[in-house]
Amino acid sequence: MTPTDVAALTALVAIIKEIGTWPLITISIFVIAGPWVGMFIITRGQEKRHSEVVNMYEENAKLVKNYETVAKGLQDILVLSTQTMTQVKDRVDNNLYCPLMRKDPKVERTT
Repeated sequence: MTPTDVAALTALVAIIKEIGTWPLITISIFVIAGPWVGMFIITRGQEKRHSEVVNMYEENAKLVKNYETVAKGLQDILVLSTQTMTQVKDRVDNNLYCPLMRKDPKVERTT
């Protein structure tokens, strides 16, 4: 070692002796454990956010299932309405003439 290195080490030891070892231990713990604690806190926040997103998707799936049941009911109503209107059209087409004219065989139908 050179005399400059020895002087630097002696000065460093004197500084440590003067301020004590607690601040150095505290700083070293923060440097070593700080990133782990920070990552733990960030990970917990991400887990909470992820669980909220999962809950949102589950609620959306329930909404889609409920909408499918409503749409099925509306489809049934539409089919029944179409059948009824078809029957009404057939009855109107078959009832083009008044009853007296329908009974007369001479009347030609144009339908």
